[in-house]
Amino acid sequence: MTGTKNRQKSILMICCLLAVSMLAGCGAKPTDESSNALTESNATISASELVVAGNEIAIGVDPTVYPAADYLLNMGAGEILFKADANGVIQPYFAKDVSQLDEYTWEIKLHPNATFWSGDPADAEAVIASLMRSKALDPKANPFLQGIDFTAVDSETIQAVTETPNVDITLNLSSPQLLIHNTAEKYTYESIETADYTGMYRIVEFKPAQCMVFEKNENYWGTKPEIQRVVHEQIGDADARVIAALSGRYHVVMDIPQSAYSQFDNSEEAKIVLVPGAQTQTIYLNCEKEALNDYRVRQALGWALDREELIALGMEGLSEPVTTWLGSNPTYEKVKNAYYDSCNVEKSAQLLDDAGWILDEDGFRYKDGQQLTILLRTFRNDQALGETIQMQWKKIGVNVSVQHGDYSLITTARETGDWDASVEAWGTFGNVSALLNAQYAADGAANYGRFQDKKLAGMLESLAQAATTEERIKIGEEISLYVAEQSPALYIAPRPQITAVSTSLEGFVPHFRQFENVVNANLRIK
Repeated sequence: MTGTKNRQKSILMICCLLAVSMLAGCGAKPTDESSNALTESNATISASELVVAGNEIAIGVDPTVYPAADYLLNMGAGEILFKADANGVIQPYFAKDVSQLDEYTWEIKLHPNATFWSGDPADAEAVIASLMRSKALDPKANPFLQGIDFTAVDSETIQAVTETPNVDITLNLSSPQLLIHNTAEKYTYESIETADYTGMYRIVEFKPAQCMVFEKNENYWGTKPEIQRVVHEQIGDADARVIAALSGRYHVVMDIPQSAYSQFDNSEEAKIVLVPGAQTQTIYLNCEKEALNDYRVRQALGWALDREELIALGMEGLSEPVTTWLGSNPTYEKVKNAYYDSCNVEKSAQLLDDAGWILDEDGFRYKDGQQLTILLRTFRNDQALGETIQMQWKKIGVNVSVQHGDYSLITTARETGDWDASVEAWGTFGNVSALLNAQYAADGAANYGRFQDKKLAGMLESLAQAATTEERIKIGEEISLYVAEQSPALYIAPRPQITAVSTSLEGFVPHFRQFENVVNANLRIK
């Protein structure tokens, strides 16, 4: 009863805070009318202002500092050369056209009238400079640009030459980290005044960890949007996001927790858009820690995972198991459930025994007087998932503590080494060589545990040199199987994308990469 009362108090407090947010409004101009907003049907929706909320917003306005680029792309402020459509087909986006001249050479055509917000021409030289800045400063962007030389043929034409044959550069250049931005000296990206992008909306206000406000770019080179203004608000609390979505004020609320899915069944204000994401929910392991440096311990953790239970309790049953990172990509269906084909607690126990971790009377395992402990870090909607992992690993004698918080806490912990495991999902759609190098290369941006393996390095090199799609798929499958056995990370399921969309919004397009496809020029508020 006490727990129920405490939760009711928490929900009431969230409602109050949300009401304050509605009245104050990020970027809102206070008026006498706003004080009556909630008394008239929750909150007034303007047909000229789109209000979007999510667990977080861009950390800043520099596309090379994560997370920023994908949010700026999502809000229509920035653009990339190519982009996957809702069917997974790569299409020209900021680019006008592309053609492959031979097995090493590509030609990219740009729109002749494309400009940055400032009016500066977004020509071939400017685009190449943007890509090179991203390559130099952003470890998440670097893998997609390695082995490609860019040359400006003329103001509207870029020639790209690859080190290996038949690399599909349209896949590489569809990474959200490769946002086209003005690299002229005065654009330092330290503030909204020193940022210059190409999108249909420009940033006019930014309150870190609160909101970012965008207004229509009247000089936009492409199809201009009907909606004049976009407000992107950060609502870190999952319950508050649900309340926001049901309130009638918000047009799109991302990162809806799985547990709230059914609350929208009878809502007249918003409906759920559920799209399977090409992202694999992953438990990254810190292989620099002594216990986790032993592959037998990592395998024991893998065999102890009951993925069906993890999905049921931690993801509300809204996904399906995978045991390899590429398993969420339909191209790699063959290795979707390779190696860890079941939950096997007995096998886990034997592996830990073999590694010298002996079960004591208190139910935990010890080696040389040291208890086997794991600090598991989670963020966003993954707290229940983390707690279920904790429960499953406790069954094999591992003392697991879960710390849930903002992603910045995970980033800091990785810098200090104060972590053993963390849950995160990276997208599996794109150039497979760049993707797998980011995950498994010694200096890969997603190789958080700093796993190093000579055989794997050789396999990655072979993948980079592969000349055909069939060969790349085959090597990708081989890498998946080898990594599953070595277990530097453990894979659970594709992360479901749950977005609440207002019934007053028209033109919203469900997308398997929803995190970069909320705002489009055809959105209209009824």
